[in-house]
Amino acid sequence: MSTSGKDKSKDSAFSYVRRLSRHSVSPRLVGWSVVVGALVGAVVSVFRWTISFSVVWLKKLYGFTLDGHWWTLAIILPVSCALAVGLAWMVKSEPLSAGSGIPDVESRLRSAQPVRFPWAKVLWRKIIGGLMAICPGLFLGREGPSVQIGASVGMGMSASTATTRKFRRELVAAGAAAGLSAAFTAPIAGVLFVAEEIYSRFSLKIGLSAFAASLTASSVAVEVFGLKPVFDLPEAHVPPISQYWQLLVLGVVLGLVAKLYEKSLFWGFDFYKVLHVPKNLRPLIPLLLVIPVGLFLPDALGGGNELVTMLSHANVPILMLVLLFVVRLVGSQLSYGSGLPGGIFLPMLTLGAVFGALSARCFEWLGWSGAGMRTDAGYVSLMVIVGMAGLFGAVSKAPLTAIILVMEMTSYGVLMPLGVVTLLAYIVYDAMGGQPIYDELGSYAAHGRRIPKRWRAGVVPSGK
Repeated sequence: MSTSGKDKSKDSAFSYVRRLSRHSVSPRLVGWSVVVGALVGAVVSVFRWTISFSVVWLKKLYGFTLDGHWWTLAIILPVSCALAVGLAWMVKSEPLSAGSGIPDVESRLRSAQPVRFPWAKVLWRKIIGGLMAICPGLFLGREGPSVQIGASVGMGMSASTATTRKFRRELVAAGAAAGLSAAFTAPIAGVLFVAEEIYSRFSLKIGLSAFAASLTASSVAVEVFGLKPVFDLPEAHVPPISQYWQLLVLGVVLGLVAKLYEKSLFWGFDFYKVLHVPKNLRPLIPLLLVIPVGLFLPDALGGGNELVTMLSHANVPILMLVLLFVVRLVGSQLSYGSGLPGGIFLPMLTLGAVFGALSARCFEWLGWSGAGMRTDAGYVSLMVIVGMAGLFGAVSKAPLTAIILVMEMTSYGVLMPLGVVTLLAYIVYDAMGGQPIYDELGSYAAHGRRIPKRWRAGVVPSGK
């Protein structure tokens, strides 16, 4: 009898777990999403830290060269050539490791076909190749590789864990969101990116699995980098409504700049085709062109973190801002057009920041800065922030993601604590059979009583 009672208790426990898995979001799916988020957070944090460390070291190296130690070029040049050869081999051996990686993740998640790709080959090549391309100071972002790294981890978990086979698509999407979240310590933007950019719609299962993974990955990133936002800018001065005309002007011009960016991105691809540069030699061109930039314009190196922060703290002249914009636009497109592993998120945000700072200086030079739009660090900070969000939101056509991403990268605030509490409250409510309250109220108003969810789509059985 006691054995029978234990068996019944065991069956009851398994039955309860199965019932939970049939709710809007399965706790089992959320649990695996947390595991994916933790792994992605650890890998991407190491990836991000290595890039940050290398850019600092690289600026010191170029400064050492300018101090008269020109013999260092005898080391820099052959190393650049060796990196080009290695990157060309990686891209040729696994084409999925080329470029940002985000378009490939998008196409696979949007397709009705099962999600399949050689995740292990892509994973190590994207990590090593991304570091080889970004660490020399090329104008490439860490976010594209981070998203593809996350998707590969999600794919690997779903492929190797029997209990998660039917959650493959959700875990790949969760990994992609976690990759973006860890790259920028932006958990909310990671979720919005999956919903707005990758799917162009919101799926509850995918949204919540991405939410769990993003929060976990961001928590790991916070442990490594702290709560300090990615862009440490002075507090922005919010203008009075009477001065919003400046923002309207900036918004219109940014729309034109966004079109220029779109055109120039494909000009970068055409550059190599028109000159008939073999694919094996294409990585060498940006790696060699970045050397004079490192020598004479070191602040322009890399994805742009340090440059964005510097724009608000230093009174950069107009001509220098124009030079920075041109150099980074051309350099970014030539780098990406060569097929090197790297993203365009961060370079695009940096271009928006430079253009925002340039607009602020131009308004100041023309004497158009009113009392409500002071020509100090707070004013420039505002223009830098809106410049980043405006350009990225326009080019990506994902304005909500752009706004939240820039908000999280410039002022961390309480978005992550809000996300943690909200997600946990939702899971508990859903596990207890809770339904969307406004749906229930609408059903109650129509029928005069509560109607179970399984009956709402059809006719309520008679006698019920």
